[in-house]
Amino acid sequence: MSALTTEAGTESLLECTLVRGRTGRTQIASLRQQFPQRITVPMYADPNNTSAAFVCIQNPTGGIFPGDNLVTRFATGDNTWLYLTYQSATQVFAGQTGASQTTVLDIGTGSVVEHVSKTVIPHGGSEYRQHNVISVSDTSVYIGWEAFASGRIGHGERFSYRKLSAQTDIYHRGRLKARDTIHLAPPETDPQAPGVLGGHDYVASILVVAPGHDLSDLAGDVHATLDTTPHLAGAASALPDELGISIRLLTDRAPLLHQIHQELWTTVRRAVLQLGPLTPRM
Repeated sequence: MSALTTEAGTESLLECTLVRGRTGRTQIASLRQQFPQRITVPMYADPNNTSAAFVCIQNPTGGIFPGDNLVTRFATGDNTWLYLTYQSATQVFAGQTGASQTTVLDIGTGSVVEHVSKTVIPHGGSEYRQHNVISVSDTSVYIGWEAFASGRIGHGERFSYRKLSAQTDIYHRGRLKARDTIHLAPPETDPQAPGVLGGHDYVASILVVAPGHDLSDLAGDVHATLDTTPHLAGAASALPDELGISIRLLTDRAPLLHQIHQELWTTVRRAVLQLGPLTPRM
């Protein structure tokens, strides 16, 4: 199915429903996808968790262009397990109009979603808006990662974009319980100023939504890792109504960002899912 493409950009919808199959594996029940977003068949890449469906969203255009409005919706049925990721970093290209990306995840009872976005890299003169909507039940688990770069650092485009905004809304039992936001507009406020990013080139977040789980020890483990890792700043804070925790990270080194992502993801998986490191790389 083709998308609506105009001079202003592309309207694109990727909509997927997953269910638990008779063998216990998470399977695609319905799929609608429009250019440039697409997925192929799920992979079952973790030998320690064969029910988990690994789904990779692909975009052959290489990024998001001015005027693009990319919408992704996943609904996971009861007792399913989805590992959702992307093929590469998200390049946000410059233009007169901004680009937006919306992701809606409706997580069923007893289901787990591990959502690993790749780093967003805004080009000089670009404007990008991101909105994530996460809906969970009492027994759902959501673990999400997102990261934003200061720009194409190697091209001398540090904080040369117009605007970058990211918002994540968390719904529990149909009610909005928490909202996490990042808003950076270099022409208006210097992102490198104290109290903003403080000179760091990368800002990242890990969001753990697990109603009914006692995550007090997890928060302590996260702070212990942050306190002993050089060139890294960050903190973990509790979400309302004991829904989970939010972790914010700042660094100026891309390899360190990757390293701390792997370390903290393993820490979270052990605490919440009783599983060790995720061995497949996607």
